[in-house]
Amino acid sequence: MEIYKAFQAFRYEYQDNIIKRAEEILNELDEYISDKTYVTNLQLEQVDFSFINAEAFKCRVRPQYIAKANNSIPLLYNIMTLRYEIPMPEAEFIKVSDEDRPTYIGKALMKVLESQNVPTKIRKQFDRERFIADVRDFFVNVKGCKFD
Repeated sequence: MEIYKAFQAFRYEYQDNIIKRAEEILNELDEYISDKTYVTNLQLEQVDFSFINAEAFKCRVRPQYIAKANNSIPLLYNIMTLRYEIPMPEAEFIKVSDEDRPTYIGKALMKVLESQNVPTKIRKQFDRERFIADVRDFFVNVKGCKFD
């Protein structure tokens, strides 16, 4: 399973420094969970964390399950994605120091992951608790974040 990350509606000038550092943290998370399996009887290939500038846009209340069909064989699916939208106000995000950035991102992710259920379509097949535990373990034990 792969983690896809996107920082939406943030100013372009931050792309080279702040966003790039944040993406590096999420790349490390992707490597950390890449060999783990959280689904049974389902091909969930991607978890999408879309960090939304909450000052400019509203975030979805629930995660979204997306299945894109294979054009040559209509009954098969190529990419199945579970998308979470994480509110991240730009004014706060740009003020966070590089040392505190993993904690800030981890808290934002954990707040959304722990408060939102996965869509009904995949609820029985997705091990949500183990996924959350592994994400928390990454931020606490690998990155040294303190969430309390």
